[in-house]
Amino acid sequence: MPSQTPPSPSPPPQAPVALTPGVRAAALQKVYSDAITNTLKAISYPSFAACFPSIAEHAPSALKILHGNMVGRLEGFAKAEFETIMRERNVVENLNRLGDLIADARRRKARGVEGEGEGVGGGVVPPHTLSAPDLLRSHTTPLHQSQQSHLNAKLQTTESQNATLIEEIRRQRAEIEELLSLGEMLVKDLEGAGKKLGERGEELAEKGREAESVLVEDL
Repeated sequence: MPSQTPPSPSPPPQAPVALTPGVRAAALQKVYSDAITNTLKAISYPSFAACFPSIAEHAPSALKILHGNMVGRLEGFAKAEFETIMRERNVVENLNRLGDLIADARRRKARGVEGEGEGVGGGVVPPHTLSAPDLLRSHTTPLHQSQQSHLNAKLQTTESQNATLIEEIRRQRAEIEELLSLGEMLVKDLEGAGKKLGERGEELAEKGREAESVLVEDL
């Protein structure tokens, strides 16, 4: 009994992306936190108190508490909104994935196996070793293929429409030829009728002249 080739194993599932902020996600969070801190520093107590001079003079402690609460709430609201956006847009996951891709690309480049071109003996050619025309062709070929497919589809549609139009023209031409043939037959019939009418008219005229002669003789 011939041996059967065992089915190829299914590809292993992708490794889950850690939700712990990586280098880029942590840097983004730090930049935002620093920006919020610097922004809130502009709302200093002296600036805030200048807007409420009477309260600052008679109840400075209460005004300081109000200022602290307001700044704290603004900071909490801004950070909560930022975390919501980060979570809804999967920013941490995407930045971690980007970091993994960049790290993998750097490793591949270091090993000299980056890219998909094949060299002599089936080896892989790194893109940075390709010539300018080859590199340009590798980027433009997919676009050209897509445009070619689109143009082929439009050409097929146009050819189909042209075929329908040609068939309609042929049908109308056949109708016109049929009408012309019928018209020629009618003209021939009319010519024959006119000829017969002319011959009959000569006979009638001759008989009229004979009758007139008889009447003259009788008189």
